This record gives sequence, C-alpha cells and structure tokens, in this order.
Amino acid sequence: MTGDGTDVRWWTWAGYRANATLASTLSELTDAKQRVDDASIRLRTDVTVEMWRAALTDAAERLCLPEVDERALEGLKFSEALPHALATATLAARLADLDGAASVLTEPSRFVVTPGKSR
Repeated sequence: MTGDGTDVRWWTWAGYRANATLASTLSELTDAKQRVDDASIRLRTDVTVEMWRAALTDAAERLCLPEVDERALEGLKFSEALPHALATATLAARLADLDGAASVLTEPSRFVVTPGKSR
C-alpha cells in the first residue's frame, strides 16, 4: 500500500472482481468516490497503519458482496420482471470474487508513505 497524503492506494493486482469484493468488505477505509479497477483500491487519505491493521484483522471472515450500481440493474435482461432485491443479489454474486479476495487477504502487505510527506 502506498500513500502520500492525497492518494492512498492498496495495490493488489487481484483483478476487478476481487478488488470490488475487498472494497465492499473494507468500506470503512475506502474512498467513497473511488472507482475499483484491476490493480488497486483507493483508500481514504486519513488511513493510518493502525486503522489498516485493525480492518484486516478479521476481514477474511466478513467478506461482503460488492455494491451494485443501479444503472447495472437497468441493463439486466428481464429487469422489470425481477424483484429489485433478487436482481441486486444476482448481480452482486456475479460481480464478487470471494476466493480471490480471501487470497489477497492472506498475502503480506506493507504500508509505504512517499518520501517527503509526513503522516
């Protein structure tokens, strides 16, 4: 993980689905405006090493399905015929990579602050 006080990222290289699962699971640390990608998850700029370690302590036991964008529901075939909760659960399950996310959580991580910046 790297941070310079303005952009804090957890470099996972785990892929979009695993990162979406991790971002949902660690939502208390993630940037609410973030867009998940294949390589990293953007975290809040005030995340500290202590906050990071505390959040990871039991993260593997509390993996969450990713949030589903309402626009994605509109594109779902037969979306008008499905109950909203069922459509949301279906897309969240398709979007998740629980095994990939759990695997990332078993890997060691380092918290690195860019030189010249204080934390």
